[in-house]
Amino acid sequence: MLQKYEAETHRNGVSKQERKERSQIISPGDGSTGEEELVVLDALLQSPDFRASDRNRRFLRFVVEETLAGRADRIKAFTIAVDVFGRDASFDATVDPIVRIAAGQLRKSLRDYYAGPGKTDPVHISIPLGAYVPVFERRGPRNMFVALASRHFSRSRSLMVGAGLVATLGLALSVATPFWLDPANHANRRAAPVLVLDTARTSQANASASQLAEMLNDALWLNVGRERAVRSVGVRPHEKLETVVSRIRAMFGAESDVYELLTSVQIEGDEVRIYWHLLDSASREVQASSLVKETFQPAGKAALVETAAATVAAALFGYEGALAQYQTDATVASHNTEN
Repeated sequence: MLQKYEAETHRNGVSKQERKERSQIISPGDGSTGEEELVVLDALLQSPDFRASDRNRRFLRFVVEETLAGRADRIKAFTIAVDVFGRDASFDATVDPIVRIAAGQLRKSLRDYYAGPGKTDPVHISIPLGAYVPVFERRGPRNMFVALASRHFSRSRSLMVGAGLVATLGLALSVATPFWLDPANHANRRAAPVLVLDTARTSQANASASQLAEMLNDALWLNVGRERAVRSVGVRPHEKLETVVSRIRAMFGAESDVYELLTSVQIEGDEVRIYWHLLDSASREVQASSLVKETFQPAGKAALVETAAATVAAALFGYEGALAQYQTDATVASHNTEN
C-alpha cells in the first residue's frame, strides 16, 4: 500500500492538502501536542550532520522544551544563561554576551544543517534574529513514520523500527559503493572554512601599541596556521578587509564558510588590552568576542603577544570553541584519507 501511495505521489505530485501543509508555521498549543516537534528535535540532536557544540545543543533543547511546555515567555537571555550556561543570579546580558554569541552560533548550525543534509526534514527549527523562542516550520507533508512512532510506539520501539529500516537499507547498498559513500568524497564533502585575519589595529598614537599590533599579527599567523581545520588568509596593512573577503569568495566559492577575525590593541597604564571578535562574513553575526588582558612590560612584548595569540586560538579551536566543529571535520577527513 505504501509503495502504491509513493508511486502515485511520484506520478501525480503531492495532493492539494499536502501542498497546503508545505512551509506551514506550527504554533505549539494550537491543536499540537508537541510530540512531533520533540521527535524532530531528538533526531536533529542525534544527527552527526548537525554541527553544534554540546553547549549549543543544550541551548536548543532548552528553548524547544520550554516553548512546547507553554513557557515561551520565560525564554530570556537571563534564564538561558542561568539554566543552560550555569551563570549565577548576577548575570547581566549587557556585560556578558555569552547568550547572544551562542545564539548566533546556533542559528548558523541550524542554517547549515537545513541547507544540506536536513533539507528534506518535515519540520525545520529556527531561532529568529532578535529573539530566542524557536519557530517550527512544516516544509512538506507530515512524515508518516514520525507520526506513527509518536502516536502508537514507545520511543524505544520507534528506535528499534528505525534501526531495522537502516539495517535493511544498508544491506541493499552493500552490493555497490555509490559516490556519496566513497571515503575520499566523504572526506571532502564539507569544504574547510576560510578565516580572514584582519590586520591588528590600534587607535592610539603610541609607538608601543603600534609595535604590539604588528607583533600580534605575526603571533596570530603562527598560532592559527597550526590549525588544519581552516584555511587562513591575511589582510595586509594597505589592504581593505572588504576587498580581501570579496576576493576570497570569488576564489573559494559562495558555499564556503568565511569568517573574519578582528583584533585591536590598547595600552592603559601598565595593562595591555587586546580585543578580538569573530564574525560570520555572510550574516555579520558575532560568533565569539572577548578581551585578553596582560601586564605591559616593555621587555616582554614577544611573550605577551604569544600568550594573547595562543589564548585567541584556544577560544577558536579548543573544546567548545567557536570553530571547534571544523576541527572535528578535519580529524574525520584525516582518518578517512589515511585509511
